[in-house]
Amino acid sequence: MASCAEAATPNTEATPTLVSAAEAPPAIPTIAPTAEPTATPIIVPAAAVPATVGCTRGTVRTEDEIVIGALYPLSNPQMMANGFAMLAATNLAIADINERGGIGGKTIRAVIYDSASDPAQGALFAERLITLDCVTAIVGIFHSDVAIAVKDVAVQYHVPVIFADPYADEVTADWAPEIFRIAPTHSMLIETMGEWLNALGDYNRDGERLAVVIAENTEFGRSRLQRFEETLPQVGVKTVGFPIDLPSDDFSPVIARIVALDNLPDAIFLYLHNGNVMSLAKQLIDAGIGPERNSLLVTTSKILDDQRFWQEVPNGDFLIAMQIGPWPSTITQMGQSFAMRFQQYFHRWPEGSAFEAYDAVWLIADAIGRADSLVPNAIIDALEKTDITLAAGHYNFPYGSSSPPD
Repeated sequence: MASCAEAATPNTEATPTLVSAAEAPPAIPTIAPTAEPTATPIIVPAAAVPATVGCTRGTVRTEDEIVIGALYPLSNPQMMANGFAMLAATNLAIADINERGGIGGKTIRAVIYDSASDPAQGALFAERLITLDCVTAIVGIFHSDVAIAVKDVAVQYHVPVIFADPYADEVTADWAPEIFRIAPTHSMLIETMGEWLNALGDYNRDGERLAVVIAENTEFGRSRLQRFEETLPQVGVKTVGFPIDLPSDDFSPVIARIVALDNLPDAIFLYLHNGNVMSLAKQLIDAGIGPERNSLLVTTSKILDDQRFWQEVPNGDFLIAMQIGPWPSTITQMGQSFAMRFQQYFHRWPEGSAFEAYDAVWLIADAIGRADSLVPNAIIDALEKTDITLAAGHYNFPYGSSSPPD
């Protein structure tokens, strides 16, 4: 597992889109419909169709092009920035691969749908990708709950998936051979946070080592809370979790619960993937809870958007951001090239999910090329033997069907 101009105008319609690097500029190709979609994609019952419907998969040599699928959150207002960053990264990877001759001389093409951050929609479009668009594999995905829904479909149809950014341990907990991930799990991240808190000690010197976790009441948030509550006590840190139902812009109820604690926490972790984490941080600081009162505020890389951050949290000095993915000092040559082109459109260093979306396309292209086949078993076998350095770092998959964990 590896470590871990103006932005394109969003198209917020939840419709299938096609990215074809052969017909568009290399950075952010024009997005055009693949077909006239119906309101509800056609779903073929699993009992009637054990594999894929009307799709044949042979060797690379017998195909006119190689088609892969991707799903990103392109219409959820809180997640569109991530979704379109991942979309752009996918397009850059497609363009780069095709400029180098494609896969065995065949062009690679991506069919991309909007998951809308909704597990049900993600599952519907995953099934459409497999049964109607006849994709060879699926890449991407941002949300854990969407990933779990997509995983069930992929396993049902025996189609390989490389998940780019979901963190939930459950995504790979059952070691399904079709499922690969390149982002760290919640457990890995929280173990790292535990090591950090252990080194931090009693930061506010009140005699108690206390961490508060504020997380959205979703699969992502609940999993994060559970992992914190299981892990941090092992290093002597008391943990209190507060779930938040979204959407909400008024965080005064949870702030009141923090104020009511016997001791202020040494650190407060803010996890609102689908909410306004900057507004939460500002309201905490305005209430006198934050670094100035010796309670560290720790959140995701969303706050690395400097312009937006200082506009929305003008008193946000000393907030801590967790960055997944490479920094400029650790980047590979390929990653530097990707980052420079990404910054031409987004004017920021690529977030970890963008690096992961870029590398996921390269990983599946590399596996298909080595397998010289579009047959799922051959691709899965090739993925398990991956040993390659890409934009974010070096990749291999130490566990697989031939090397299960102890």
